[in-house]
Amino acid sequence: MRKTLTTTLFAAGLATLGLGHANAAEEIRYSIWANPGEAQYEGALEFKRVVEEESNGRYNVTIYGGEQLGTPRELFTQLALGITQISASGDPGIKDIEYLAIPFLMKDLKNYNAVLETDFGAEWNKKLIDEREIRLLGFMPRNPRQISANVEINSIDDLKGLKLRAPERDYYVESLSALGANPTPMAFAEVYTGLQAGVVDGQENPIETIYAAKFYEVQKSIAMVDYIKKPAYVMIGNGFWEGLNTEDQALLKRANDASNAVIEKMLPEQTKKMIADMEAAGIVFTHPDVSPFIEATQSVRDELGTKMWGEEVYKKVAEIGQKDLD
Repeated sequence: MRKTLTTTLFAAGLATLGLGHANAAEEIRYSIWANPGEAQYEGALEFKRVVEEESNGRYNVTIYGGEQLGTPRELFTQLALGITQISASGDPGIKDIEYLAIPFLMKDLKNYNAVLETDFGAEWNKKLIDEREIRLLGFMPRNPRQISANVEINSIDDLKGLKLRAPERDYYVESLSALGANPTPMAFAEVYTGLQAGVVDGQENPIETIYAAKFYEVQKSIAMVDYIKKPAYVMIGNGFWEGLNTEDQALLKRANDASNAVIEKMLPEQTKKMIADMEAAGIVFTHPDVSPFIEATQSVRDELGTKMWGEEVYKKVAEIGQKDLD
């Protein structure tokens, strides 16, 4: 019954968008959190270019930046119903995949891909399809998460007692606590005013987020510790995916790879400029020894990883996550 209803709603979504008509380009709506000019948005534009050119105009891709179409959770519903076809955000839909972002677990995006290519990785994608009727098309590069504060952080000892805003996820809260800080869950929209008013002493985010949200205006330093390497997740509606032939499925995968190549080329240069701009605004960048950070969060990795996947799978994930795949 659920499958029949979803198929009907998917068809209705296509009809609403004017899709499925003979000789008309099929519309692919692509939602992304990034805005024009940001590396990830430019990567989405490359996705559009590849799909449109290599399909000889059979598909027309429209990019909606800045979460115009809704929050990641709202997009999951749109993807399942076929109203929107692709979404890139920081939420993969299930914890099995999201918990790969446990601190210092993954070395690189290549390690994420290697984990998802395993048998248990395939099971996670099947679970995602069964529970949400969406699937993971691929990952999208983002910068690692760094820690900013109203004091300089030159070592792990400087984090002791600092009130750091944390996203409302246990792996963020427990990680910051293990580092000696006092994690304070807070909605993202409240972070700037919370820093400004001294409700919290600092926060953690990728450089591009710190820059875009102007957190550097109300902070003194940023510690480059790469403590969480978390990509964005490119999700696709399963009904839309299964309606594609194998050639077009391969095309979308190639387009996602081309998108990532653009991001990987642009992001380092954009990051250098953001860092230079923040230094000019008075921010001090520090580079603490990360060895104590890695050691302090080992228990977090072990406990949450085992709880999430079981001891055997966690050990395999940890092994793959630390392989040198360059």
